[in-house]
Amino acid sequence: MKEKFYIGSYSNCITACTLEQGTLKLLNEIENLENSSYLHINQNMLYAVSETQTGGIGIFNITRNGLQKVDFRRINQSLPCYIATDKTRRNLLVANYGSGSIIMYQLSDNGTIYQESYCIKYTNANMHFANFIDNEIYAVDLGNDSIYIYNSKMELITTIKLENKSGPRHLTFSNDKKTIYVVTEMSNEIYVYHKEKNEFKLQQKISTLLDNKIKSYAGAIKISKDNKNIYVTNRGHNSISVFANQEGYLKLIQSVPSYGEFPRDITLNKSEEYVLVANQNSNNIVVYKRDLRNGTLVKIQSENLQSPSCIVRSRYEI
Repeated sequence: MKEKFYIGSYSNCITACTLEQGTLKLLNEIENLENSSYLHINQNMLYAVSETQTGGIGIFNITRNGLQKVDFRRINQSLPCYIATDKTRRNLLVANYGSGSIIMYQLSDNGTIYQESYCIKYTNANMHFANFIDNEIYAVDLGNDSIYIYNSKMELITTIKLENKSGPRHLTFSNDKKTIYVVTEMSNEIYVYHKEKNEFKLQQKISTLLDNKIKSYAGAIKISKDNKNIYVTNRGHNSISVFANQEGYLKLIQSVPSYGEFPRDITLNKSEEYVLVANQNSNNIVVYKRDLRNGTLVKIQSENLQSPSCIVRSRYEI
């Protein structure tokens, strides 16, 4: 069975590809969208940011014949870089790096934007992540080294403050939602927080790099479905760090080359037998075989693609 993926990029297009038994094939399905740097899929809809100074959101129907653009919304916010919907597809969040803002939109039944619900902006902020976690909203502010947690009405519940100039970028959760893994772009670390009621206690801080002498910027962070492995891309060091989760503590077990420059995103396929990495500056997608026992990676393929930045898996299989 072929799995289908969509790849966002800084080459002004979204490209489709298939993965079958570890073989990646780029398709001639291309949709134009300026700086489609981050993508999100919910049901039969694909949402994409247009990372420009005035910002935009592209909305597409996913069909068996490819993407069909249904809407484009100019949002007048600088450099949107993350987009997500809630599980019910009633609300959409956009994090805007340049404006330092988060916008929530209410969605119509057909998945298109109905109206803006909330907009929050901070001074000296660089918002890099905003997502729905159960009934709460988590936002990551790289500029102020902070994570903000809101209720569904965007009322602030609490703030997690990281070390100055650590530069938190993205985060992911354990299955039980009690552990948060935060990757920092500037200090190249993972902060591990354990949640007890509404308090977050720092449990561990671990470097993503074997060699801290190389200038690097940690990028994406992903967790396996069984919570046994964490994966981080290192832009500059040009590597993928593989962590084992041992009784709630992370251990770096492998640092594998990204076989390209500036690995920006990493995605596991449905069975988690394969991992795809987008190398932005060397214009290639790399496929790895994943060891299901320990999570380590071995490269098996590389395909050329202009300025890839994000990879998401479609709900459709071919």
